[in-house]
Amino acid sequence: MGESKRIAIIGGGIVGASVGYHLSKLGAYVTVFEKGSPGEGATGHSYAWINSFDKHPRSYHELNYNSMNLWSRFADSIGKDIGLHWGGNVSFSSDIRDGKKLIEISKRLQSWGYPARLISSEQLGSLEPKLRTGPVSAALYTWMDGHVIPVKVVAACLDAITSTGGSVNLGTYVKSIRVSTEGSIVTTDSGDSLFDTIVVAAGTDCTEIAMAVGCHIPQRRSPGVVARTKPIPSIIQSLASIHLPPLNGSNLQTHVRQDLDGIVTIGAGSQEDEEEDDSQHHADDMLKRASFYFDELSSTEISPVPVGLRPMPIDGLPVIGFTNPGSHIYVTLMHSGVTLAPIVGILASTEIMFGTNIDTLAPFRPSRFS
Repeated sequence: MGESKRIAIIGGGIVGASVGYHLSKLGAYVTVFEKGSPGEGATGHSYAWINSFDKHPRSYHELNYNSMNLWSRFADSIGKDIGLHWGGNVSFSSDIRDGKKLIEISKRLQSWGYPARLISSEQLGSLEPKLRTGPVSAALYTWMDGHVIPVKVVAACLDAITSTGGSVNLGTYVKSIRVSTEGSIVTTDSGDSLFDTIVVAAGTDCTEIAMAVGCHIPQRRSPGVVARTKPIPSIIQSLASIHLPPLNGSNLQTHVRQDLDGIVTIGAGSQEDEEEDDSQHHADDMLKRASFYFDELSSTEISPVPVGLRPMPIDGLPVIGFTNPGSHIYVTLMHSGVTLAPIVGILASTEIMFGTNIDTLAPFRPSRFS
């Protein structure tokens, strides 16, 4: 069955790359179309925290949690360095009201079976000796969280696709898709290409592309900004991510992580906050706030990453599945693409190759917008 399947993937981000990788493992001939370079869109702008920290409803939380548990196996199957690092996340607060919110989150996570517990400031200090915490009203430790370097994941998946006979077309803009009696057709400047199935994994472009085949998938605009340092000696000893409280007189949080290669990534607000200021001034301000907690950052230079638009379905939940029953157009659109990449790759490739209808994905079908 696999050898007869010709499948196009529109989009070379982490979700499209994972779906293409898993399809190629099942024997499909995969062709990837990417309008820019691999991971150039939301993937390259991502903070890349692997988590299910504050995701609801429960079906969405469990999809993320199950995907977290697949990440190590996914990394092993790829067989290349992708910067995967486990160590957990700590979100802590100096404000009593914010501390109460963390306590409520911890209760919900624990009731859902997610590894989470409140820790003391002394325990936090033991985890991260270089972290200057200041007063701590509450600290929530989710010790199974991790992070990864998404562009390395994409590169490894695309290499695997080509090594099994597939093709990757970079700098190739898809002008249209359509369905004919012969099959599903992708049109680029090079002409038409015929496929059995087309997977639309084009991030913010998904809405326009899907509309061409009569599928309505509304999105809202969701900009995000991070900034990154050059590689520096290790300042974060064990944690994969830390969410820092606002400084006195401010309501601006900061979240930080350090890759295994030494690069520190800093974002403003919580990881879900929307931000458009990608100026050097804003990056310097984020660095200054993070430097309050890590002295070593005060002598470090930082560069802003240009603002990126995150794929964001209007209801915040993933869109995964065929555009309608009997269709050969499959859509994968979601925020939290880094966390969800392994499970979406596995489940989507299974549905595409074998015609199954996986119950886990029922809440996330495109048909909910019809």
